[in-house]
Amino acid sequence: MDIIISDNRFGFRSSKTLNIYITHQLKINGPLLLMKIVNLINRLLIQKFDHCWVPDYNNSSLSGKLSQSSLEKTFIGPLSRFKTSVSKTKKYKYKYLAIISGPEPQRSIFEDEIQICFLKTNKHCAIINGLINTKEISSGKISFYPHLETTAFKELITKSELVICRSGYSSIMDLYIMQKKVLFIPTPGQTEQEYLAKHHQKTHSIYYQKQGRIDLEKASFNFIQPKSELKKNLLQAAFKKVIL
Repeated sequence: MDIIISDNRFGFRSSKTLNIYITHQLKINGPLLLMKIVNLINRLLIQKFDHCWVPDYNNSSLSGKLSQSSLEKTFIGPLSRFKTSVSKTKKYKYKYLAIISGPEPQRSIFEDEIQICFLKTNKHCAIINGLINTKEISSGKISFYPHLETTAFKELITKSELVICRSGYSSIMDLYIMQKKVLFIPTPGQTEQEYLAKHHQKTHSIYYQKQGRIDLEKASFNFIQPKSELKKNLLQAAFKKVIL
């Protein structure tokens, strides 16, 4: 083994290999009293690697201040299981698609509130609850989907006009690649999601609502505008930089 690429795992490296660390969290967001020491530790751990790759563009448009640091780094563009944008259509099966994720009890609280909101719309809606060992079921005009593999997941997003989901960084990268209109609902108490939701509202007009106050009649959906760098293969350039 000559190279280890670690996805946000500090312990996944070896003194006998070239070690590459992938993260957008060069600056961890959280309570101010703790962040100085936390970010000092984070910086020291990242510096143990030979290279640091950031899944964003050079202007940190997706991650904002989280990836803005004096640490030596290489921007490799967003990483997603999706490679292309979704197909455009004028006929949608669902008005809204909610993607439920995160830890309990907030996951279930989010799903319950979304169901109530969907019932008020009287439109065909879908919920991906992420559960395993379950099948697709329908209740009235709401369809519930379990965990989906990539092709089925993208197909469902294509069939849905608008997406509602958490403002986690993986979701942001996925929706950026797919170019889908979205409303963010950050997980309460998760400071990074709360920051990213505010960042994208300010920079890309991707609006968000707080859990417990979701109102689809007042919601505004938008998509993250693509950058010219989308056509550049930053990841390939990063590999060349480390002479692979």
